[in-house]
Amino acid sequence: MKTMKVAVLEKPKRMVIEERPIPEPGPGWVRLKNKASGICGSDMHIYTGNHPWLQPGHPMEKFVLGNVYGHEIAGLVDALGGGVEGIGIGDRAAVNAIVPCHRCEFCRVGLFQLCRNLEHYGFHYPGGFAEYTLVPATNILKLPQQLSFEEAAILDVLVVGVHAVQLAEISMADRVAILGAGPIGLAMAAAVKRSGAREIFITAKHPIQKELARSIGVDHVLETSSDAVLKTVAKYTGDLGVDCVLESVGYKSNTMELALQLVRRGGRIIFTGVFEEDISLNMGTVLIKEATIRASHAFGMWNLVHELELAVEMMVKGQFPAKQMITHSFPLEKINEAFAQKLEENKKTVKVEIVF
Repeated sequence: MKTMKVAVLEKPKRMVIEERPIPEPGPGWVRLKNKASGICGSDMHIYTGNHPWLQPGHPMEKFVLGNVYGHEIAGLVDALGGGVEGIGIGDRAAVNAIVPCHRCEFCRVGLFQLCRNLEHYGFHYPGGFAEYTLVPATNILKLPQQLSFEEAAILDVLVVGVHAVQLAEISMADRVAILGAGPIGLAMAAAVKRSGAREIFITAKHPIQKELARSIGVDHVLETSSDAVLKTVAKYTGDLGVDCVLESVGYKSNTMELALQLVRRGGRIIFTGVFEEDISLNMGTVLIKEATIRASHAFGMWNLVHELELAVEMMVKGQFPAKQMITHSFPLEKINEAFAQKLEENKKTVKVEIVF
């Protein structure tokens, strides 16, 4: 039996390389020979042992230890299951990382991210930190030749930003503040720019983040100090505040409280960050401002267009600096070093990928 190498989380901050059988695709499935797999912020939370899903009794807890992670995947189709049409051996492809049931009331109206039975790559299904991955044919996204595998592995990042901007209903009349200039924050900035917002602010901690934000066309790249952010936004909005705040930090930050201070009366706050602790908000301020607070999880359809198609289009048109964001690449055998790069060298690290 032929085997492949996979990386498995043995315990927090320790991945081990194992040999497992190369899987065969069943009817309606394809096998992908992986070429690039990105390390997501959610992977970082799990690797360090701080993800909310690790809490005892959480329904996702059983998918953590001993699992093959990695949901930002691109590679070559190398085997087809029965009944697969429109996909061929050798096709270059990326993976749509969420697997809806296509049967529930949410799926029937295209709200796949809200599916009652939603499953995720890297959790319910073995992910991309392996030499091969099985994928339902419906979750295969064929790639244009203009995109490298490394760029395509970041499509999952960009599409999360696109979805947040859809929920925020950004228009050319909006001033928008983005909290955090990590990969998701930069993805949101690119999607906000594409949507034609009037003015964009973003907080950035490190020089490389600031450089990437400016390359996207963000109008004001700000330091992360709350006082400095509030002062600058007040200056450019006449003390009104921004129409919308997009939050992408999470962790143990106070970004939601800052978002509430930044948003104008009647404004919107969309958050994507994974918070490792419970947070508190001044609900009196929420009430007085009549602020709308909404979570953005994963992605789905934007009217009649799948948001992944929009992400591909943005990359092909050069509206998202995917190649410049990939600051470090590692082979699978050095996956612990890859995670350490992001944990310990964050000042010069944006996106880390496992490259096969």
